[in-house]
Amino acid sequence: MKLIYTFLISLLSISVSAQTDVTLKINHKFGIEDFAYGAIATNNMGHAFKATRLEYYVTQITIIHDGGTETSVPLDVVALVQPGTEVSTEIDLGNYPVTTIESVKFYIGVYEPINNADPTLFDVSHPLGPKSPSMHWGWAAGYRFIAYEGFGGADFSQNFQLHGLGNENYFEVSSAVMVETVGGALVMNVNGDYAAGLNDIDLTSGTISHGTTGAAQKVLENWRDLVFSVYTANLPSNESINNVISIYPNPSQGAFEINLSASTDLQNVVIFNELGEQVQVIQIKGQSNLTIAIENAGIYMVAFTGVNGETVETKRIIVQ
Repeated sequence: MKLIYTFLISLLSISVSAQTDVTLKINHKFGIEDFAYGAIATNNMGHAFKATRLEYYVTQITIIHDGGTETSVPLDVVALVQPGTEVSTEIDLGNYPVTTIESVKFYIGVYEPINNADPTLFDVSHPLGPKSPSMHWGWAAGYRFIAYEGFGGADFSQNFQLHGLGNENYFEVSSAVMVETVGGALVMNVNGDYAAGLNDIDLTSGTISHGTTGAAQKVLENWRDLVFSVYTANLPSNESINNVISIYPNPSQGAFEINLSASTDLQNVVIFNELGEQVQVIQIKGQSNLTIAIENAGIYMVAFTGVNGETVETKRIIVQ
């Protein structure tokens, strides 16, 4: 009996201490299309643009798993995300005692006091080391949290430069995830829609904004509120979901209008909270306009599902 008891205790210890590799994978998008330098995209104001530079920092990552447990990733896990160089960026987070992952949280930018430290303390190969073009503005101002540049306006003749920074603009992002198992590791898929990153910014007149306010701050707010969502199935390449679905106002006090401006085969609207828990299901039933109401403040994902229950698109909304 003693041998059996010891064996059971050993099995329990292994089960409790089991560690799983976890990766955060950010898929780089313009709406449902892959992000690419030189590709034409449009923000919510109808301003067409072409991106020539996009870089941003991801730090202080937290995994939400197994019914809402929050596990923080060590601070030395830092990523300089450069969408123009790859279709997706994978950030290895390490090993954690997780089974089911519901969502992820992370910050855009660099945390204090590292933000105001000397970048030459890091090797050039480190994300926080000296870069060319530079991602460090100066000791007082710190790092560029986001550098977004390109051309808009008539014939794409107007250059825009948006460099967001400042400790006061170090914003946390929260997003549901689509998890897949790859070689025994859990990979959290998140889409980054970088067209939405330029929402409500005039791209027709050569906007130059470097600093903590104005359009530079707006880019960081868009990254916080609009850019990231769960990984979703693509529509046919000749159909733009951004022209099919709109939700407004966003943020709101809890009431949202959904407009389906083109014929679709969508069946349901499914609303999830930050933990990935389903809180509402609304049947579309051929309607082109819907109203949804959410009582509690927070960040929610609105998923639009098709005839077979597949997720066609998601939108991120905020209840203030």
